[in-house]
Amino acid sequence: MKVLTSIFLFLVLTSCSTHSVKNSYNSEDLVGVWELKYDGVPPYWFSQIGFTKTGKKCVLSYEFNSRGEVEMTYYDNRYQVKDGHLYTYVDYSSTPYLRKGEVIKDRIDILKPDYFEVLMVLPFKGDTQEKHLRLDDISPEELCKIVDDFRKINAIS
Repeated sequence: MKVLTSIFLFLVLTSCSTHSVKNSYNSEDLVGVWELKYDGVPPYWFSQIGFTKTGKKCVLSYEFNSRGEVEMTYYDNRYQVKDGHLYTYVDYSSTPYLRKGEVIKDRIDILKPDYFEVLMVLPFKGDTQEKHLRLDDISPEELCKIVDDFRKINAIS
């Protein structure tokens, strides 16, 4: 009996240590528009992020300074979900601190139909989870059209 118990424990322990949890996330799980929730660190901001079926990721972000002024930034990128990570490939950014060609790698920790959390791992490690809620009243194509329109207006001026 002692031998059987030992064998059983050995099998359980080795199966636990050799079994890796495989995240089965894919790009289609993100298709839609999401709000990136404010993380509690001033200044106050919020972002809306659109993921299309074709792999486009568009972002509109709003920041409110201490004088009540609003600054809007926008990004036009591509994305891919691979090996439990969200990869963002920067194609356009209205800010100087995020440049074309840069790659952002976020580890996906939670991905549900109406909520997901990521933690940035590249180009630098994030301090907190980025928490997203799904928005149902706008399509990602609509959000991307707004970003495209802002790009065109900005290119003219």
